[in-house]
Amino acid sequence: MRGWSRIAARRRAFVAVLALLPGLPGCYIDLDGLSGGAEDGSGASSGTGTTGTGSPAPGDPEGCAPGDCSVQCVVAGPEAAGTPAAIAAVGPHVVWTSRAADRVRRLDPATDAVEDLVPFTPRPGLLAAAEGLVVWVADDGLWWCPADGCPAGATSLLAFGPADAEAVRGLATDGRHVYWTRDEESGTAGELLRCPVAEGCGAAPELLAPSQSHPRGVAVAPGDAGDVVWVQHGEGAAFGKVLRLDKTATSPVMATQIAVLLDYPDRVALGAGEVVWTWVDPAGAAGGVSRCDLAASCAAESLAPQTEPARPLHEPAAIAVDGADAYWVNRGGGTLMRCPTAGCPGYPEVLAEGLTRPSAVAVQGACVYAVDEAGGGRVVRAPR
Repeated sequence: MRGWSRIAARRRAFVAVLALLPGLPGCYIDLDGLSGGAEDGSGASSGTGTTGTGSPAPGDPEGCAPGDCSVQCVVAGPEAAGTPAAIAAVGPHVVWTSRAADRVRRLDPATDAVEDLVPFTPRPGLLAAAEGLVVWVADDGLWWCPADGCPAGATSLLAFGPADAEAVRGLATDGRHVYWTRDEESGTAGELLRCPVAEGCGAAPELLAPSQSHPRGVAVAPGDAGDVVWVQHGEGAAFGKVLRLDKTATSPVMATQIAVLLDYPDRVALGAGEVVWTWVDPAGAAGGVSRCDLAASCAAESLAPQTEPARPLHEPAAIAVDGADAYWVNRGGGTLMRCPTAGCPGYPEVLAEGLTRPSAVAVQGACVYAVDEAGGGRVVRAPR
Protein backbone atom coordinates (compact mmCIF):
# COMPACT_ATOMS: atom_id res chain seq x y z
CA MET A 1 0.00 0.00 0.00
CA ARG A 2 2.55 2.48 -1.20
CA GLY A 3 0.23 5.53 -1.43
CA TRP A 4 -0.99 5.20 2.19
CA SER A 5 2.53 4.48 3.43
CA ARG A 6 3.74 7.76 1.96
CA ILE A 7 0.90 9.69 3.61
CA ALA A 8 1.52 8.03 6.97
CA ALA A 9 5.28 8.71 6.70
CA ARG A 10 4.65 12.40 6.02
CA ARG A 11 2.38 12.63 9.05
CA ARG A 12 4.97 11.05 11.33
CA ALA A 13 7.73 13.31 9.98
CA PHE A 14 5.61 16.42 10.42
CA VAL A 15 4.71 15.55 14.01
CA ALA A 16 8.37 14.78 14.78
CA VAL A 17 9.46 18.21 13.53
CA LEU A 18 6.83 19.96 15.63
CA ALA A 19 7.91 18.01 18.69
CA LEU A 20 11.38 19.53 18.39
CA LEU A 21 10.10 23.11 18.34
CA PRO A 22 9.90 24.88 21.73
CA GLY A 23 6.79 26.47 23.16
CA LEU A 24 3.78 25.55 21.05
CA PRO A 25 1.00 25.91 23.63
CA GLY A 26 -2.51 25.52 22.28
CA CYS A 27 -1.28 24.47 18.81
CA TYR A 28 -3.80 22.46 16.78
CA ILE A 29 -2.40 20.00 14.27
CA ASP A 30 -4.86 18.97 11.54
CA LEU A 31 -3.49 15.51 10.77
CA ASP A 32 -6.52 14.58 8.71
CA GLY A 33 -6.03 17.69 6.62
CA LEU A 34 -2.47 16.67 5.82
CA SER A 35 -3.79 13.61 3.95
CA GLY A 36 -6.57 15.47 2.18
CA GLY A 37 -9.18 14.15 4.61
CA ALA A 38 -10.95 17.48 5.18
CA GLU A 39 -13.93 18.30 3.00
CA ASP A 40 -13.89 22.05 2.46
CA GLY A 41 -12.48 21.79 -1.08
CA SER A 42 -10.29 24.85 -0.56
CA GLY A 43 -7.81 23.90 -3.28
CA ALA A 44 -9.54 26.21 -5.78
CA SER A 45 -9.13 29.94 -6.07
CA SER A 46 -12.38 31.85 -6.34
CA GLY A 47 -13.39 33.76 -9.44
CA THR A 48 -10.32 33.07 -11.59
CA GLY A 49 -10.97 29.40 -12.31
CA THR A 50 -7.36 28.45 -11.51
CA THR A 51 -5.75 26.55 -8.67
CA GLY A 52 -2.28 25.72 -7.44
CA THR A 53 -0.36 28.88 -8.30
CA GLY A 54 2.34 27.86 -5.82
CA SER A 55 2.91 25.55 -2.92
CA PRO A 56 -0.13 25.03 -0.67
CA ALA A 57 -0.61 28.01 1.63
CA PRO A 58 -0.38 27.51 5.41
CA GLY A 59 -3.78 26.41 6.68
CA ASP A 60 -4.66 24.99 3.25
CA PRO A 61 -3.32 21.44 3.54
CA GLU A 62 -5.50 20.20 0.68
CA GLY A 63 -4.10 22.46 -2.05
CA CYS A 64 -1.90 20.81 -4.68
CA ALA A 65 1.50 22.15 -5.63
CA PRO A 66 1.59 22.41 -9.45
CA GLY A 67 2.51 19.12 -11.08
CA ASP A 68 3.18 17.43 -7.73
CA CYS A 69 1.95 13.85 -7.68
CA SER A 70 3.69 12.84 -4.46
CA VAL A 71 0.75 13.38 -2.07
CA GLN A 72 -3.01 13.19 -2.00
CA CYS A 73 -4.46 16.66 -2.56
CA VAL A 74 -7.30 18.61 -4.21
CA VAL A 75 -6.65 20.15 -7.61
CA ALA A 76 -10.14 21.62 -8.07
CA GLY A 77 -12.45 22.46 -5.18
CA PRO A 78 -16.24 22.77 -5.54
CA GLU A 79 -16.20 26.17 -7.25
CA ALA A 80 -13.60 25.26 -9.87
CA ALA A 81 -14.84 21.69 -10.33
CA GLY A 82 -18.48 22.69 -10.71
CA THR A 83 -20.12 19.40 -9.69
CA PRO A 84 -17.96 17.08 -11.80
CA ALA A 85 -19.76 14.08 -13.27
CA ALA A 86 -17.09 12.20 -15.25
CA ILE A 87 -13.35 12.55 -15.80
CA ALA A 88 -10.75 11.39 -18.33
CA ALA A 89 -7.07 11.90 -19.18
CA VAL A 90 -6.00 12.77 -22.72
CA GLY A 91 -2.57 14.01 -23.82
CA PRO A 92 -1.22 16.45 -21.23
CA HIS A 93 -4.72 17.28 -19.96
CA VAL A 94 -7.26 15.98 -17.50
CA VAL A 95 -10.83 16.87 -18.51
CA TRP A 96 -14.18 16.54 -16.78
CA THR A 97 -17.82 17.43 -17.27
CA SER A 98 -19.15 20.12 -14.92
CA ARG A 99 -22.90 19.69 -14.41
CA ALA A 100 -23.48 22.71 -12.16
CA ALA A 101 -21.64 25.04 -14.53
CA ASP A 102 -22.89 23.46 -17.80
CA ARG A 103 -19.42 23.18 -19.27
CA VAL A 104 -16.44 20.89 -19.88
CA ARG A 105 -13.39 21.83 -17.81
CA ARG A 106 -9.71 21.07 -18.36
CA LEU A 107 -6.66 20.84 -16.11
CA ASP A 108 -3.07 21.24 -17.22
CA PRO A 109 -1.15 19.10 -14.69
CA ALA A 110 2.05 21.07 -15.27
CA THR A 111 0.50 24.28 -13.92
CA ASP A 112 -2.70 23.03 -12.27
CA ALA A 113 -4.60 25.71 -14.18
CA VAL A 114 -8.31 24.91 -14.45
CA GLU A 115 -10.07 26.41 -17.43
CA ASP A 116 -13.03 25.90 -19.71
CA LEU A 117 -12.55 23.58 -22.64
CA VAL A 118 -16.19 24.16 -23.64
CA PRO A 119 -17.84 27.17 -21.94
CA PHE A 120 -21.40 25.94 -22.37
CA THR A 121 -23.01 22.54 -22.88
CA PRO A 122 -26.32 21.77 -21.13
CA ARG A 123 -26.03 19.35 -18.17
CA PRO A 124 -23.09 17.29 -19.44
CA GLY A 125 -22.72 13.81 -17.97
CA LEU A 126 -20.71 10.87 -19.28
CA LEU A 127 -17.36 11.68 -20.91
CA ALA A 128 -14.63 9.72 -22.72
CA ALA A 129 -11.34 10.67 -24.36
CA ALA A 130 -8.72 9.17 -26.70
CA GLU A 131 -6.35 10.19 -29.50
CA GLY A 132 -6.48 13.87 -28.58
CA LEU A 133 -10.25 14.28 -28.54
CA VAL A 134 -12.94 14.44 -25.89
CA VAL A 135 -16.53 13.23 -26.32
CA TRP A 136 -19.43 13.70 -23.93
CA VAL A 137 -23.16 13.33 -23.48
CA ALA A 138 -25.21 16.48 -22.79
CA ASP A 139 -28.94 17.07 -22.52
CA ASP A 140 -29.07 18.10 -26.17
CA GLY A 141 -26.97 15.32 -27.68
CA LEU A 142 -23.56 13.77 -28.19
CA TRP A 143 -20.61 16.16 -28.76
CA TRP A 144 -16.86 16.20 -29.30
CA CYS A 145 -13.97 18.66 -29.13
CA PRO A 146 -10.17 18.41 -29.49
CA ALA A 147 -8.57 18.27 -26.06
CA ASP A 148 -6.21 21.13 -26.92
CA GLY A 149 -9.16 23.43 -27.60
CA CYS A 150 -12.08 24.14 -29.92
CA PRO A 151 -12.32 27.95 -30.23
CA ALA A 152 -14.99 27.64 -32.92
CA GLY A 153 -17.14 25.54 -30.62
CA ALA A 154 -17.82 21.87 -30.03
CA THR A 155 -18.98 19.59 -32.85
CA SER A 156 -22.29 17.75 -32.69
CA LEU A 157 -22.28 14.02 -33.41
CA LEU A 158 -25.92 13.30 -32.67
CA ALA A 159 -28.80 15.48 -31.49
CA PHE A 160 -31.29 14.25 -28.91
CA GLY A 161 -33.26 15.38 -25.88
CA PRO A 162 -32.85 15.09 -22.09
CA ALA A 163 -34.75 11.79 -21.86
CA ASP A 164 -32.42 10.25 -24.46
CA ALA A 165 -29.40 11.59 -22.59
CA GLU A 166 -30.55 9.91 -19.37
CA ALA A 167 -30.86 6.59 -21.24
CA VAL A 168 -27.14 6.62 -22.17
CA ARG A 169 -25.41 4.40 -19.57
CA GLY A 170 -21.93 3.86 -21.01
CA LEU A 171 -19.61 5.86 -23.31
CA ALA A 172 -16.23 5.09 -24.92
CA THR A 173 -14.12 6.23 -27.86
CA ASP A 174 -11.02 5.07 -29.71
CA GLY A 175 -10.63 8.47 -31.39
CA ARG A 176 -12.22 7.20 -34.61
CA HIS A 177 -15.65 6.16 -33.41
CA VAL A 178 -17.78 6.84 -30.37
CA TYR A 179 -19.54 3.88 -28.73
CA TRP A 180 -22.38 4.09 -26.25
CA THR A 181 -24.97 1.91 -24.56
CA ARG A 182 -28.62 2.88 -24.30
CA ASP A 183 -30.93 1.31 -21.73
CA GLU A 184 -34.72 1.39 -21.37
CA GLU A 185 -37.27 0.34 -18.76
CA SER A 186 -38.36 -3.03 -20.14
CA GLY A 187 -34.83 -4.43 -19.94
CA THR A 188 -35.13 -6.16 -23.31
CA ALA A 189 -34.56 -3.42 -25.88
CA GLY A 190 -31.27 -1.85 -24.86
CA GLU A 191 -28.66 -1.17 -27.53
CA LEU A 192 -24.97 -0.73 -28.27
CA LEU A 193 -24.50 2.04 -30.82
CA ARG A 194 -21.63 3.62 -32.73
CA CYS A 195 -20.96 6.86 -34.57
CA PRO A 196 -17.90 7.95 -36.62
CA VAL A 197 -16.24 11.06 -35.26
CA ALA A 198 -15.20 12.57 -38.59
CA GLU A 199 -18.57 12.31 -40.32
CA GLY A 200 -20.96 12.33 -37.39
CA CYS A 201 -24.05 10.17 -37.63
CA GLY A 202 -26.86 12.57 -38.43
CA ALA A 203 -30.03 11.01 -37.07
CA ALA A 204 -29.00 7.40 -37.66
CA PRO A 205 -26.23 5.99 -35.46
CA GLU A 206 -24.98 2.52 -36.33
CA LEU A 207 -26.67 -0.21 -34.31
CA LEU A 208 -24.06 -2.79 -33.29
CA ALA A 209 -26.01 -4.89 -30.79
CA PRO A 210 -29.81 -4.73 -30.40
CA SER A 211 -32.04 -6.34 -27.76
CA GLN A 212 -29.65 -5.84 -24.87
CA SER A 213 -30.73 -6.37 -21.25
CA HIS A 214 -29.84 -3.25 -19.23
CA PRO A 215 -26.47 -2.49 -20.90
CA ARG A 216 -24.11 -0.39 -18.80
CA GLY A 217 -20.37 0.29 -19.09
CA VAL A 218 -18.56 0.01 -22.43
CA ALA A 219 -14.84 0.03 -23.34
CA VAL A 220 -13.01 -0.12 -26.65
CA ALA A 221 -9.47 -1.04 -27.70
CA PRO A 222 -7.29 1.74 -29.16
CA GLY A 223 -6.37 1.86 -32.84
CA ASP A 224 -8.07 0.55 -35.97
CA ALA A 225 -8.56 -3.03 -34.76
CA GLY A 226 -9.55 -4.80 -31.58
CA ASP A 227 -12.62 -5.34 -29.46
CA VAL A 228 -15.42 -3.36 -27.96
CA VAL A 229 -16.70 -4.84 -24.69
CA TRP A 230 -19.74 -3.99 -22.59
CA VAL A 231 -21.76 -5.37 -19.70
CA GLN A 232 -25.39 -6.19 -19.07
CA HIS A 233 -26.46 -5.20 -15.57
CA GLY A 234 -28.37 -7.71 -13.45
CA GLU A 235 -28.10 -11.32 -12.41
CA GLY A 236 -29.10 -14.71 -13.76
CA ALA A 237 -28.93 -16.27 -17.20
CA ALA A 238 -30.59 -13.37 -19.06
CA PHE A 239 -28.58 -10.63 -17.34
CA GLY A 240 -25.20 -10.34 -15.62
CA LYS A 241 -22.98 -10.65 -18.71
CA VAL A 242 -19.75 -9.33 -20.21
CA LEU A 243 -19.87 -9.32 -24.02
CA ARG A 244 -17.51 -8.45 -26.85
CA LEU A 245 -17.43 -7.98 -30.58
CA ASP A 246 -14.81 -7.19 -33.18
CA LYS A 247 -15.13 -3.49 -33.87
CA THR A 248 -14.11 -3.97 -37.51
CA ALA A 249 -17.09 -6.26 -38.20
CA THR A 250 -20.09 -4.93 -40.09
CA SER A 251 -23.28 -4.53 -38.07
CA PRO A 252 -25.38 -6.06 -36.75
CA VAL A 253 -23.22 -8.93 -35.53
CA MET A 254 -23.62 -11.64 -32.91
CA ALA A 255 -21.78 -10.71 -29.74
CA THR A 256 -19.47 -13.19 -28.01
CA GLN A 257 -20.24 -13.86 -24.37
CA ILE A 258 -17.05 -13.56 -22.33
CA ALA A 259 -18.65 -14.19 -18.94
CA VAL A 260 -22.22 -14.98 -17.85
CA LEU A 261 -24.24 -15.55 -14.67
CA LEU A 262 -22.57 -12.56 -13.03
CA ASP A 263 -23.85 -10.38 -10.20
CA TYR A 264 -24.70 -6.87 -11.39
CA PRO A 265 -21.63 -5.90 -13.47
CA ASP A 266 -21.54 -2.13 -13.94
CA ARG A 267 -18.33 -0.40 -15.19
CA VAL A 268 -15.79 -2.10 -17.47
CA ALA A 269 -12.25 -1.51 -18.78
CA LEU A 270 -9.96 -3.27 -21.25
CA GLY A 271 -6.37 -4.33 -20.69
CA ALA A 272 -3.92 -5.83 -23.18
CA GLY A 273 -5.43 -9.29 -22.98
CA GLU A 274 -8.06 -9.09 -20.30
CA VAL A 275 -11.24 -7.32 -19.31
CA VAL A 276 -11.95 -6.05 -15.78
CA TRP A 277 -15.23 -4.82 -14.32
CA THR A 278 -16.86 -3.59 -11.14
CA TRP A 279 -20.01 -5.09 -9.66
CA VAL A 280 -22.34 -4.03 -6.86
CA ASP A 281 -25.43 -5.77 -5.55
CA PRO A 282 -28.08 -3.01 -5.30
CA ALA A 283 -29.85 -4.87 -2.49
CA GLY A 284 -26.87 -5.01 -0.13
CA ALA A 285 -23.27 -4.17 0.63
CA ALA A 286 -21.75 -6.89 -1.58
CA GLY A 287 -19.48 -5.72 -4.37
CA GLY A 288 -16.12 -6.30 -5.94
CA VAL A 289 -13.86 -6.12 -8.98
CA SER A 290 -13.56 -9.10 -11.33
CA ARG A 291 -11.50 -10.08 -14.37
CA CYS A 292 -11.45 -12.43 -17.32
CA ASP A 293 -9.10 -13.12 -20.16
CA LEU A 294 -10.46 -11.92 -23.50
CA ALA A 295 -11.79 -15.34 -24.44
CA ALA A 296 -15.22 -16.85 -24.91
CA SER A 297 -16.78 -18.58 -21.90
CA CYS A 298 -14.22 -17.32 -19.41
CA ALA A 299 -14.61 -18.26 -15.76
CA ALA A 300 -14.70 -14.91 -13.97
CA GLU A 301 -12.10 -14.42 -11.25
CA SER A 302 -11.92 -11.95 -8.39
CA LEU A 303 -9.34 -9.27 -9.20
CA ALA A 304 -8.94 -8.18 -5.60
CA PRO A 305 -9.79 -10.04 -2.37
CA GLN A 306 -11.90 -8.67 0.48
CA THR A 307 -9.31 -9.16 3.22
CA GLU A 308 -9.09 -5.83 5.08
CA PRO A 309 -12.38 -4.87 6.76
CA ALA A 310 -11.14 -1.37 7.61
CA ARG A 311 -10.88 -0.55 3.88
CA PRO A 312 -13.51 -2.69 2.15
CA LEU A 313 -14.28 -2.90 -1.54
CA HIS A 314 -17.61 -1.25 -0.82
CA GLU A 315 -19.59 -0.08 -3.86
CA PRO A 316 -16.70 -0.13 -6.34
CA ALA A 317 -17.55 2.31 -9.10
CA ALA A 318 -15.59 3.69 -12.05
CA ILE A 319 -12.58 1.67 -13.24
CA ALA A 320 -9.67 2.42 -15.58
CA VAL A 321 -6.74 0.39 -16.89
CA ASP A 322 -3.32 1.92 -17.52
CA GLY A 323 -0.49 -0.41 -18.50
CA ALA A 324 -0.62 -3.55 -16.38
CA ASP A 325 -2.69 -2.01 -13.57
CA ALA A 326 -6.37 -1.40 -12.88
CA TYR A 327 -7.54 1.60 -10.85
CA TRP A 328 -10.95 2.10 -9.30
CA VAL A 329 -12.83 4.03 -6.62
CA ASN A 330 -15.03 2.66 -3.85
CA ARG A 331 -18.04 4.90 -3.33
CA GLY A 332 -18.98 3.31 -0.01
CA GLY A 333 -15.41 2.97 1.23
CA GLY A 334 -14.16 6.42 0.22
CA THR A 335 -10.98 4.97 -1.29
CA LEU A 336 -9.02 4.91 -4.54
CA MET A 337 -7.31 1.57 -5.21
CA ARG A 338 -4.89 -0.12 -7.59
CA CYS A 339 -4.28 -3.76 -8.48
CA PRO A 340 -2.48 -5.53 -11.37
CA THR A 341 -4.90 -6.63 -14.08
CA ALA A 342 -3.55 -10.16 -13.61
CA GLY A 343 -4.89 -10.06 -10.04
CA CYS A 344 -3.70 -8.87 -6.64
CA PRO A 345 -1.48 -11.27 -4.70
CA GLY A 346 -2.85 -9.61 -1.56
CA TYR A 347 -5.09 -6.70 -0.65
CA PRO A 348 -5.17 -3.95 -3.33
CA GLU A 349 -2.98 -0.92 -2.84
CA VAL A 350 -4.81 2.07 -1.37
CA LEU A 351 -3.72 5.21 -3.20
CA ALA A 352 -6.15 7.67 -1.56
CA GLU A 353 -8.67 7.49 1.26
CA GLY A 354 -10.92 9.71 3.33
CA LEU A 355 -12.91 10.58 0.20
CA THR A 356 -16.66 11.19 0.13
CA ARG A 357 -18.39 8.81 -2.27
CA PRO A 358 -15.86 9.04 -5.14
CA SER A 359 -17.46 8.29 -8.48
CA ALA A 360 -14.95 8.54 -11.36
CA VAL A 361 -11.25 7.92 -12.01
CA ALA A 362 -8.60 8.81 -14.61
CA VAL A 363 -4.87 8.02 -14.87
CA GLN A 364 -2.22 10.31 -16.32
CA GLY A 365 1.53 10.01 -15.95
CA ALA A 366 2.50 9.62 -12.30
CA CYS A 367 -0.93 10.77 -11.07
CA VAL A 368 -4.39 9.31 -10.54
CA TYR A 369 -7.39 11.63 -10.47
CA ALA A 370 -10.77 10.98 -8.88
CA VAL A 371 -14.09 12.80 -8.73
CA ASP A 372 -15.14 13.19 -5.08
CA GLU A 373 -18.56 14.39 -3.89
CA ALA A 374 -17.27 16.30 -0.84
CA GLY A 375 -18.50 19.88 -0.61
CA GLY A 376 -20.65 19.51 -3.70
CA GLY A 377 -17.95 17.90 -5.84
CA ARG A 378 -14.21 18.27 -6.32
CA VAL A 379 -11.30 16.70 -8.20
CA VAL A 380 -8.66 14.92 -6.12
CA ARG A 381 -5.17 13.82 -7.13
CA ALA A 382 -3.02 11.02 -5.69
CA PRO A 383 0.25 9.27 -6.58
CA ARG A 384 -0.22 6.14 -8.64
